[in-house]
Amino acid sequence: WAGHIVQYIYRLQPDMVEHVRAAKENIGFVEHIPGMQVRRTDKLIQEAEFKPVEAYMPSIERYYGNQKKGAEKRVYLATDEPAVVTELQTKYPDYTFLSDMTTVTGANNVSEASRFSADMHVGMITDLELLVSCDFVV
Repeated sequence: WAGHIVQYIYRLQPDMVEHVRAAKENIGFVEHIPGMQVRRTDKLIQEAEFKPVEAYMPSIERYYGNQKKGAEKRVYLATDEPAVVTELQTKYPDYTFLSDMTTVTGANNVSEASRFSADMHVGMITDLELLVSCDFVV
């Protein structure tokens, strides 16, 4: 029952539902895709140790090892650091990493005070909704 309460509280308004739909369309988000969240900015300062991108990929590689041969290897990437996108694309050229670069760039270039702006919340909710739409998240 707790899940039902959370789902009810978290329900999106119609304009946010449309924003998420448009974000999916703009980045080419498809069904049956793994997701990856790599936080680097505030997370490293306050909460966690640095993890290289290679630490995230074994689960993704296992996922695609179980898929039909020749399937396009797409991964939804939620991150706050633009360099992560470039690093993954360079190290794993067989994969297509889908990410909303406006959200990535915005998260990386904001002051502590503006992290709580409406635009940043929209980006965070969009990332969360896309991650929830993934088959699994690393």
